[in-house]
Amino acid sequence: MLQVEWQESMSIGVDEIDAQHKQLLALVNETAETAQRPVGNDKKGETLRRLCDYVVLHFASEEALMDPEAYGHYDQHIQEHIDCSMRALDFMADYSAGKDVSLEEFLEFAAAWVQHHIRETDKTLGVFLAQRRA
Repeated sequence: MLQVEWQESMSIGVDEIDAQHKQLLALVNETAETAQRPVGNDKKGETLRRLCDYVVLHFASEEALMDPEAYGHYDQHIQEHIDCSMRALDFMADYSAGKDVSLEEFLEFAAAWVQHHIRETDKTLGVFLAQRRA
C-alpha cells in the first residue's frame, strides 16, 4: 500500500509550511488507506475531497509568503501549483461523474508530486524566506 512519510530532509525551515506538508502527507496516506478498504465511493470521495481542499489551502498559504518581485522562482512555483490543481480538479470531476478512473493511480501521482515539489521547488522558497529573514 502507498505510504509516504515525512523526513526531516523535507523541511524547508518554515514551521507553518513544514506543518502543512506533514498534514498533506498524512492526508495522502489517509486517502490511500481509504481507497484500499471496502468502503463505498461516497466515503472514498469524501476523503479525496478533503485532500484536494487541503491542497488548495496549502497552496494559498505558500503563495501568501511569496514576493513576485523578489522571489526568482515565483512563476515556476505558481505554475506547478496550477498544474497540480488542474490535474486534481480534472480527476475529481471525472471521479464525481462516475467515470472509470483509478484512484490508486491518482494517489501515486499525488504522492510522487508532493514529495518532489517539497524537496525541489519548496526548498527554493525556504531559501528565499531564510534570506529575507537574515
